[in-house]
Parts: sequence; structure tokens; C-alpha cells
Amino acid sequence: MQTGNCQLSFSVRPAQPEQQAVYIVDIITGDVRGAGTEAPAIIRLIGSEGQSEEYVLGNDQDEYGFERGTRRRYALDVGRPLGALRQVFVQQVEPSMSDLGSGWYLDRIEVMGPEGALRRFPCHNWLGKSDAGDHRGCQQRHLEPSEDLIAGDAPLAKPLAVATGAAALPHPEKVEVGARAVSRRNEGWAGEDAYFCAAGRNGMVGLGVADGVYMWKTQGIDAGLYSRSLMSTARSEVEGGNGDALAVLKAAEAQVDRDGLQGSSTCCIVLIDSAQGRLTSANVGDSGFVVVGTTPYRSTLQVKYHSPQQEHSFGCPYQLGHFPNADRGDAAMLMTLPVAPGDMVVLGSDGLWDNLADDALVDAVAEGRARREGAPALARRLAGEAFQKSLDRESESPYSLGASEAFDMVYSGGKRDDITVLVALVQ
Repeated sequence: MQTGNCQLSFSVRPAQPEQQAVYIVDIITGDVRGAGTEAPAIIRLIGSEGQSEEYVLGNDQDEYGFERGTRRRYALDVGRPLGALRQVFVQQVEPSMSDLGSGWYLDRIEVMGPEGALRRFPCHNWLGKSDAGDHRGCQQRHLEPSEDLIAGDAPLAKPLAVATGAAALPHPEKVEVGARAVSRRNEGWAGEDAYFCAAGRNGMVGLGVADGVYMWKTQGIDAGLYSRSLMSTARSEVEGGNGDALAVLKAAEAQVDRDGLQGSSTCCIVLIDSAQGRLTSANVGDSGFVVVGTTPYRSTLQVKYHSPQQEHSFGCPYQLGHFPNADRGDAAMLMTLPVAPGDMVVLGSDGLWDNLADDALVDAVAEGRARREGAPALARRLAGEAFQKSLDRESESPYSLGASEAFDMVYSGGKRDDITVLVALVQ
């Protein structure tokens, strides 16, 4: 049975009727460039009272692999109840040498047991290597269930401390004609990029970045005013105690509408609740954020989560704007994640993400931490790394790899653009 992109497949094994235990497994592939794969996957459910056999999924006769931004559903007859689910083992079947785009961005796996309880097993990471960016992950993972505290119901014993910093660099050609950048502790801009960092009276720490569309200049419109207004309003909302990321974004959108400002812009809002150890976000377009830290399975730094890009097509991100077909705040992608001491949140406009791959970002963060750099210095380091990559016409960048995939041509080099980076160190 299939409805939309949700596929239901059965894998049945002989068992006594009273022993049968069907687990409904949803596999959610992320909505980022190169996320999909044609390679099937192996999963195994691990519970307090045993584990299932291994199942090969994504290779049915009417379906092959996992496409970007899809949810695939399977009903697995395990044979007997497994007790409380503790882990889901997932492994990507090794692709052949000729397979392109074999890397798979697995967002999460959701499992509903025979007793009707739903458990979510977040991944937010790559299995294998994507050819639409320099993203690489191990071929297999043990996923653990998300904890109830992610919902934000239980305060931490000790509130988190969050230190922030920012850096903004304009497009090199804009500097040549006299454009400036302003980088302050709480807000700033470069070209059409704008940002804010703020602390609310309710213990929230808010960060945001907006990337205005330069091409409005051909119609006499300064989209930088649009993006700066978005960030100015968002900052006021956070400082006033608004603790809802989507509500902050929509308040900023409503204000530019009331002011009659023209132009368009991406917009990413991140709120860190220091009392509950929780990050919430609302994101429209291809600005975004990552969470860098360690996990129980890997003590070295890694990207624990990378927000998906919202694109109508390659190079055409979702945008808030004054024109009739502009996207609205209701289209924002929402996310809730736990954050812990030692984590680092990095926000950026596409000038960062188009030029600095996740592996290179982690390397730069590791070097900065080894030098005991604080949030402002780390933001400047990442912005500088992305700027140098943008000037390199021969390098392999996330943008060149994405363009090569989108247009079936070989592209190379970085992408010159405004670059804005915000860093929040969680302690």
C-alpha cells in the first residue's frame, strides 16, 4: 500500500499467532542536497528483551533506495515482543564503485511497537559520502531514542551558560565599490546579510541570520534594508521574552510587511533555552545552522546536526519577500534538539555553507578550540576560512559539487558572496 511518498512493505516470518509482534518502522531521509541514495539499508531493532534479525529495506521491486525528503514505512513482523526499544542499528549497504550520490543523509528512524508506543531515533547525519558536498559519515550507526527532556518539560539541575560571537564579511566586489560591513556584539550586517545575537529576560539566547537577495538592486531596491529589519525585529522579540522561534520569525515578517519594505531574504532563527538544555529553530531558505560536539559513540568533534536547505531548485532558496509568490513564515522548517555543555552552535548565511564543507568546519573548530578561542574568535576564524575558499577557483566546494550534480556539468571553485557566521558556545 502506498500513499504519496509513504511506502508500506511487509516482511513476514513464521511464528505462532500469540507470539507475533509487528513493528512499524518509518525511515525519514533528510531534505538536503545529495541526501538521497539508491543503496538499500539494513536495520536491526534492539530491545530490553532481545533483538530482531537484520532486515534489508529499500530494495523492493517497486522501490529502490531512499529519495531526498521522503518517509518510507515498513511493517516488520519480528516474531516476538522485544521489550523497551533501546537502539536501532542501521547500516547502508555498500554501494558499487560506479554509484554516484551514494551518501545518505538519514534524518531519523521512528518505530511504533506492538503496544502502540512511538519512539524516535534521531540520526541527523550522513552514512557514506555524498557527491553533492564534502560530507562523509561512517557506513553504520547505532541510534538511541530521543529523551523526553527534548520536549522541554524538565529543567536542568544547573542552567547552561551560552557565549556568543559573530563575524560578517561582504562580497569582495562590494568592498571595491565602497560597501562596508558592521559587526557588533548584538547585531551587524555585510552587504545584504544581517544578523543578531540577544539574551532574553526568560533565559533564552537568540541568534538569527538573514540573507537579502542582491539582484533586487537592478530594480532600485536595497534588500539589505529588508534583511536588517527582519533581524532588528527578531532581536527585540527575543529580548522581550518571546521564546517561540517560529513566532519570532513571523513577528519579524509581519513588521517588514507593515513597514512596506521591498526585497526578499532567507531567515533563520535559533533559540537556546539555557534552563532546559533545548534548541529550537525556524528556518526559511538556505541560511542555516549546525550543532558541533561529541557523542557517546565518538569522542572527537563532529557535526551532530545540520539544518536542511529549503530550495525550490538549485540556487533558488525559499525567501520571505514583498512579491506575490514569496514564501511565508508558515513554510519555515522547525526543529527541536537537545544541547549540552561542550556543544557549539554555528549559524551562517549561504556564503558559509556554499564554501565550507562540514569536515572543514569541524577541523577549523577543533583548531580554534585547541587555541582556546572564544566565540567571537571562532566566528572570525570560520568566516575567514569560508572567504579564502570562496576565492579559490580550483577547489572542490559544496557549491561546485552541488552545481555539478544539478546541471550535469563539472564545476569547480568556491562561490563569492556575503559571508555571515554566528557562534554560540554552550558551557
